[in-house]
Amino acid sequence: MQKLTLSITQLNNYIKNIFDNEELLIGVSVYGEVTNFKISNGIAYFDIKEDGAQLSCVKFSAYETFAKNGDKVLVTGKLNYHVRLGRLSFVATKVEPYGMGELYKRYLELKAKLEAEGLFDEVSKKPIPKYSNKIGVVTSETGAVIRDIYNVTRSKNPNTDILVYPAKVQGINAEKEIIAGIEYFNAEADVDVIIVARGGGSFEDLSPFNTESLARSIFKSKIPIISAVGHETDFSISDFVADLRAPTPSVAAEIAVFDYYEEIQYLDNIKQRVLRAITNELNESKSKISNISSQLNTFIHTKLTVCEKDVDKLLLSINNSMEQYLVKKRMGLENLVSKLEKSNPLSILKSGYAKVLKEGKSIDINSIVSGDSLDIYVDGGIIEGRVENIRREKR
Repeated sequence: MQKLTLSITQLNNYIKNIFDNEELLIGVSVYGEVTNFKISNGIAYFDIKEDGAQLSCVKFSAYETFAKNGDKVLVTGKLNYHVRLGRLSFVATKVEPYGMGELYKRYLELKAKLEAEGLFDEVSKKPIPKYSNKIGVVTSETGAVIRDIYNVTRSKNPNTDILVYPAKVQGINAEKEIIAGIEYFNAEADVDVIIVARGGGSFEDLSPFNTESLARSIFKSKIPIISAVGHETDFSISDFVADLRAPTPSVAAEIAVFDYYEEIQYLDNIKQRVLRAITNELNESKSKISNISSQLNTFIHTKLTVCEKDVDKLLLSINNSMEQYLVKKRMGLENLVSKLEKSNPLSILKSGYAKVLKEGKSIDINSIVSGDSLDIYVDGGIIEGRVENIRREKR
């Protein structure tokens, strides 16, 4: 038997022609678990694997992540053998979750419908209260979820009340029990926020949270709702319509429960700052008052000194004026006394004059006749006499 000798290019082209012309391999679908997923320049590179086998895949025009490592997917496309590299790869035209294709399709359709109606709009979302004293939780009353929420709450704020509405979060009637819990808290319980939560699980396990009735119940709730369903990478319809999505139930508790100890420390810091500000203000005011008091004392002392000098000058001026006035008055009085002395009849008598009275009255030459008795007052006494002769003189 003659051996066939080929170049690498010839052999690879031969292999490529086999794959390209095999109708069975055109439009074939392969399922497996995603690994080594990455996107570069609009091309997705990933492998799908199962026990004992692995297939390299590539998908063109891939600008958004459509799968993640660990996902079970159904890849539709065709095999391609790369001649230059001598490598086989699967060119994918479609990638969808495996084992739940119809369920996932309904999920996407419902998501698109509710989004179009505005149930996911940010404008419709209610703010989560910063300080919640009572929190309602709709979840299973057993398991890690409620324990995690309790542990976070106790560590952050032991004064916060947690009210649990026990509901199935998986299986038959789970959706109805979750809705009943939301309606109960809205109608009966005075809670500040509601947490709807469950742990991780498969896409099928999370199906109660991907229903239209639950989505509308969450949307019409008057109380803000935090959705914490599945693992951090899981997204459900309830996450999109809720007022806030938390990646895990523990994170939901972190968001809903305010840190009591942190707030106490914050308030204590504010108190200390206020006290320091008041103390500084008081010290500054005391310093200002002390300076003003010192300035005022200096001003008053200066003014008093000036006033004392002015008063001394005024008193000296008054004294001088009074002395001058008294001297002047004394001189006037002395002149008056001198004049009075000169006008004093007694003084006149001392000059040799005499005062003649008739019957105690002054007389003139025409009021006396011969024989009248007269009293003649002279210096040193009175002379009593009688008129003997009257001599009148012509003027």
